[in-house]
Amino acid sequence: MRVAFISLHTSPAERAGTADAGGMNVLIRALAIALRQAGIDVEFFTRRSSPGQPATHVLEDGIVLHHVDAGPPRPLPKSQIDQHIDEFRANLGSLDRFDLVHSHHWMSGVAAIPLAREAGIPHLMTFHSVAAHPNSSLRDGEPAESPARLDGEIYCATQSDLILAVSRHEAAVVIGRCQADPEQVMIVRPGVDTELFHPADGEVWTPDPRVAPGYLLFAARLQPLKAPDVAIRALALLPEAERPHLVVVGQASADFADYEAELHRLVADLDLTSVVTFLPGQDRESFARIMRHASIMLVPSHSETFGLVALEASSSGVPTLAAAAGGLTEAICNGHTGDLVPTHDPRDWAEALLRLLRDPERRARMAVTARERAETMTWAHVADRTLQAYRRAIANGAVKHVTFIHAHPDDETLASGALIAHLVDEGLKVSVLTCTRGEMGAVVPGPLSHLAGTPALEQRREAELAGALDSLGVHAHAYLGMPPARAADEPRRYLDSGMRWIADGVAGPGEQADERSLTSADEAEATADIAAFLRKMHTDLVVSYDDDGGYGHPDHVRAHHLSRAAAEEVGIPFAALTTNRELAARWFDLEGYRPRVAKALRHHRTQLTVHDDDRSITHSGGQPDTIVTSTGLRGEVPHLP
Repeated sequence: MRVAFISLHTSPAERAGTADAGGMNVLIRALAIALRQAGIDVEFFTRRSSPGQPATHVLEDGIVLHHVDAGPPRPLPKSQIDQHIDEFRANLGSLDRFDLVHSHHWMSGVAAIPLAREAGIPHLMTFHSVAAHPNSSLRDGEPAESPARLDGEIYCATQSDLILAVSRHEAAVVIGRCQADPEQVMIVRPGVDTELFHPADGEVWTPDPRVAPGYLLFAARLQPLKAPDVAIRALALLPEAERPHLVVVGQASADFADYEAELHRLVADLDLTSVVTFLPGQDRESFARIMRHASIMLVPSHSETFGLVALEASSSGVPTLAAAAGGLTEAICNGHTGDLVPTHDPRDWAEALLRLLRDPERRARMAVTARERAETMTWAHVADRTLQAYRRAIANGAVKHVTFIHAHPDDETLASGALIAHLVDEGLKVSVLTCTRGEMGAVVPGPLSHLAGTPALEQRREAELAGALDSLGVHAHAYLGMPPARAADEPRRYLDSGMRWIADGVAGPGEQADERSLTSADEAEATADIAAFLRKMHTDLVVSYDDDGGYGHPDHVRAHHLSRAAAEEVGIPFAALTTNRELAARWFDLEGYRPRVAKALRHHRTQLTVHDDDRSITHSGGQPDTIVTSTGLRGEVPHLP
């Protein structure tokens, strides 16, 4: 596969923290390297910003970089570069030798989309940042948005074949403000180089003789949006005896030529000259060393689509104090890998910072947790997820809607909760069809025991299921036999069959099962009802139990056969859930979804108890169990993210 990376306004060869280079530059180059290691040919196209830049250059890591004439061959403020989009497009030329185009930032998309259309290849878009709302206070101290940006972002969002958002926050903005089709937005979070960014392991080092060990670190382009002033003002509010050194790494771009001087004046006015050191943008190795020897990373940005530097801090075993803004709420696990501050008031930042400084044991625990989390977010993982997106865009019949079919409330979360949440986060539409309301199930001993065997139990379990689905992010749900999961005019209820062991390892319906039970229902009628739901939802893939129902429950086994038959009737693939990795056609390791799955399971209070470790549960009958986050799919499994 050959992929064109379009990065009009900034080059992947630029050093992060200088001019307009930042997290996006790091991300696109690291992603390109990881894709190349996976066998994908990636070539970059960027604007020529110096007369001496060759037309084509191979970077030291083997990435091919093309310089395209667009405007004067010198650095330009980002706010002026959009005047040269048409020239960039004209000089970029045909892209028909590529399999797809992946544009980064809105100017790149505006330039590349017409060329992708001419070449007949898919266009994928990653925004990296989206324009501040016209009425947003984030605009204070920032140059005015280009008049073309808002319209350009809408154009990119509505005309691209697929949008890869770096966080749920960015996805929501692209859908809500830029009018993107939710089904065409996938979330692919950034990764981190865990070999480059690693803990200091006891080594004592500082980046400058003036800097005392245990320093605080701020690293970003110096502009009001990144709020370095908040970090400086918070430092001034700390007791002098407990005030660590603050290292500020970064430079201002042409759009903020005076801002860096303003920060130096602020430091002088607050009498912090002896404890604040400014350093220019660093090469990656130098920055990684500065990072791992810091005691706390400060990220007070007013807005971040993700906040890659926070993840790099986690990989370095450095706790992060970050603003609860945008994607930072996803880059940081609040209270575990760092703390989120809900305001930008320096007093709140000083209080939060002081709490961390005074609790070295908590910082040490955060450091371990942060590193463990970072190790699950490598660039190899990101490349794999991105490649899945590329294949989805190239494949004309890509999966857009997955329907999960389960027999009883709580099965959806127990058997497939992590997978459901993952697919929702990737931008796929997910619906759930529940066959019964679990009327025959036992009730957890305690305050809800009186519901057992009463009509009130059905109502309670309906409410519990609604809460669980909301936690997983599912908003399309139906009960079998009720519209839209009904082929006939009159609705009907399929009842829980119950369960009893009728032979060694063989289960059958409970003694109270009757003709209304799922296991007794007419197979053709039930299959038709499922098929009606699949057609109504425009389902592309059906997922349900394996042929043994997971553990043999007769309703589970019945749901498997009915779902498989309905999928065949509609003419779409059927995949079975499995916990056996060797049998899986596709395996999903989704440990990061454990807290979300535990939250969903806690809604099912009549059926199970979730323990405080978020790893184990006890069923209503007293059976201990573990929360499943890794699962596989058997059968016909099309490309999924």
